[in-house]
Amino acid sequence: MAEETKLNIDPTALIHPSVIMEGNITVGAFTKIGAGTILTGNITIGHHTLIECNVVIRGTNRIGNWCHIYDLVNIEGGRPGNRTGGVTCDEPDSSVIGDYCWINHGATMHGSQLEDGAVVDINACLDYNCRVGKGSIVANGSAVHYNTVIPDNCIVEGVPARIVKENITDEDRRARMGLVPREWIKYAGEQQEKYIKKVKGLE
Repeated sequence: MAEETKLNIDPTALIHPSVIMEGNITVGAFTKIGAGTILTGNITIGHHTLIECNVVIRGTNRIGNWCHIYDLVNIEGGRPGNRTGGVTCDEPDSSVIGDYCWINHGATMHGSQLEDGAVVDINACLDYNCRVGKGSIVANGSAVHYNTVIPDNCIVEGVPARIVKENITDEDRRARMGLVPREWIKYAGEQQEKYIKKVKGLE
């Protein structure tokens, strides 16, 4: 028997009509979800978050406020725990994304956690139960081994990912990414709110 779908969508959220939502889904104020995205499971998304086209978010996931999740990202809740099916964990994995996080095109996350301001850049992968500290960057194309803990304000890079720079500043972020993610997310989220107010006639 299929699980009953319960949607709690803020009236100011803007969701493309092609988006598929199944399960217990909450979407916050002035959040925008793009064409072709699939949300299935127990998913909570905060306010002023942008989820672009053809993203898949599956399982139990909590996504914060002022986040950017770009095209073709795949996020899933992780392993069930209790050594079920031969998995190595006793406790279930947890998929939690903090505020002001940036998950770039083609990235993949399995039951992992991002603290506030963390970045998972283009085509990077977090295997099960990774934790990325505040303001840290997982560089383009990197693969983070399961159960890895990345400290705050680091850049990790490679396959498997290793710390290449510690105690990074916003200047390091500009040099690496061409912008400071938190600053861009704030600006773009404010523009998103203006756009939604316009198209919904809320001005």
